[in-house]
Amino acid sequence: MAELYAVEREIGRGGAARVFFARDPSGAAVVVKILHPELLVSVTADRFLREINILKRLVHPNVSRLIDSGERDWLVFYVMPYIPGPTLKNALEQRRRLEVGEAIRLGRDLLSGLAYAHAQGIIHRDVKPENIILGKEGAVLLDFGIARAVEVAGTERLTRSGIAVGTSSYMSPEQVAAEATIDHRTDLYSLGCLLYEGLAGRPPFQHSNEVVVLQMHQTEPAPDVRRDRPETPGMLAEVILRAMTKRPVDRWSSAAEMLQAMPTE
Repeated sequence: MAELYAVEREIGRGGAARVFFARDPSGAAVVVKILHPELLVSVTADRFLREINILKRLVHPNVSRLIDSGERDWLVFYVMPYIPGPTLKNALEQRRRLEVGEAIRLGRDLLSGLAYAHAQGIIHRDVKPENIILGKEGAVLLDFGIARAVEVAGTERLTRSGIAVGTSSYMSPEQVAAEATIDHRTDLYSLGCLLYEGLAGRPPFQHSNEVVVLQMHQTEPAPDVRRDRPETPGMLAEVILRAMTKRPVDRWSSAAEMLQAMPTE
């Protein structure tokens, strides 16, 4: 890896990996992500790399593509283009919430990317503010399919370790319940939670105990974002509310259908 990518600095750290700004042999800026060593204790590296390799076929302006992946000196890494811009998490930390028009554009960008990936049979499974870059050309989803790859490549030790595949504030009820079959509608639920937070300035379900938050996703009715942001257009509020229904069958049938129902401005 050292011969291929010149690592310049660490720029982030997520649940699965440390993130570094680097240059490829041509000098182009890239992001190198290295799986945490403690995760590798519970994940089969070869299987993880096989799983994420399918992501190379994703080519869409709202989805970060996979350039490369591999293993070197006991480190498992994957490489994506560097996209200038803050994450949605950074933006919300600075401003607390988005303008209504920004939230609409964000939702449309993300739904466009999700519709494309879902049509390829690939589910994100960890849609959250940290995994979204607000680039000049629009919002870009990062780490598509990485959560699934970690889960598929995980050994029994991964389950015992308590490492979560997903993020509590945005996990669908079926994901919380670790159901055997989880489809693309889990991403729509997570997006509904994310858009709610973008407008309201807080996630739809909050508690100091993370376990309680997970229980709320399964049992508490989804709140109407207009409770916290009265000026939210009714059409947008209804789109978000339907995305956050408990049963997948009651949500939008697809990202494309949800996109069609979104207001344009």
